[in-house]
Amino acid sequence: MNFNMNKGRIESFSDGVIAIVITIMVLQLPIPELKEPHTSNEVWDAIFTIVPKLFDYLLSFVVILILWLNHHALFDKLPHSTSKLVWYNGFLLFAMSLIPLPTAFLSKYPYMPQAAMLYGFIMFLNAFAFMLMRRYIEVKAKLIPYNHLVQKSNLIASALYLLSIPLAFISVYLSYIIFVGIPIWYFLPDKFHK
Repeated sequence: MNFNMNKGRIESFSDGVIAIVITIMVLQLPIPELKEPHTSNEVWDAIFTIVPKLFDYLLSFVVILILWLNHHALFDKLPHSTSKLVWYNGFLLFAMSLIPLPTAFLSKYPYMPQAAMLYGFIMFLNAFAFMLMRRYIEVKAKLIPYNHLVQKSNLIASALYLLSIPLAFISVYLSYIIFVGIPIWYFLPDKFHK
């Protein structure tokens, strides 16, 4: 199916989907039940039970933020869109829309290998979808010049997320190192990515 779509519409739709994904994630944060009357210590205990769940939310939020920033930077450089780009972007948005599910699962069962595996798989799907879209834009459609550094970073992130899946069954902590390490990698200055 070939059609022309203004790149601004793609960006607006993408921003809307991303906003909904973040909203769903924050709404999944549990609010502990407190029975009346409750003591100050019980309130603090309830707050401390939320902290690990906030970590998982923060981790996924940062990944979504990185994807959104890179999406914006990429689309800002595009002279125009193509019909294939709409589908590549749709695949990325589909992958992003799945992020609340493994985030909630990992938050509820942080030491289960299956939870870490699912999180790693969905993060791999996101990194892979972004890598495919970027490759299409630079290599197939030639809408912007090829950027070896960015392509290499995208490949490394995809490979590490893929590696986190089997590592979850060796140690969930190894998967967590990857989950935390990749966002840190993207925040480092470009000189460290060479």
